[in-house]
Amino acid sequence: MDSFDQLLAARSLFDGYPGSYWVTGGWALDLFAGRVRRPHSDVDVLVLARDLDQVAKTFTMPRPMVQHPESGTRRPWEPDEQLTPGPDALVFPDDANPCPIQILLAASDADEWVFHRGRGTIRKPLTEITLTSLDGTPYLAPEIVLLFKSRGGRPKDNDDFTDVVHLLDADRRHWLRNRIAPDHPWFPALLH
Repeated sequence: MDSFDQLLAARSLFDGYPGSYWVTGGWALDLFAGRVRRPHSDVDVLVLARDLDQVAKTFTMPRPMVQHPESGTRRPWEPDEQLTPGPDALVFPDDANPCPIQILLAASDADEWVFHRGRGTIRKPLTEITLTSLDGTPYLAPEIVLLFKSRGGRPKDNDDFTDVVHLLDADRRHWLRNRIAPDHPWFPALLH
């Protein structure tokens, strides 16, 4: 469990991708922590929804499929079909990579990432959401990963928060604290 080898397939897959991308989810928190903290069933990679044409041009063999968020059912994705940040995700066939890779979509406005939930008021410059591991893997800033995870309430999300909250500097804590409700269970840990 102490190896980042599962990320090699994702890095290799995205080597020819001309747009911005970020490893996200639990793997992003592992990269931030500098260690693999728990097992992962897949690798989530975030791309900007406005770059779907680049995704379609880059990933042709095999072409990713659209996965329904609740049922997990998959259907073909037509390159000119627009998808929605949040509910829509693209996945590659199970046998295409050693570890399942899921492409998530991010909303954006000019040079800002926009949280797709709510009214689009939660934003951050793209330059501030991007961190890079020692081996050059781009990954999503931990405060944004935790913002997504704060909405789920799943045990693994709570464990992820507990594992990395002490690694967040004051600015990252402050940013996250101001974007979750004061009655959220994580709020007290963000005050320190």
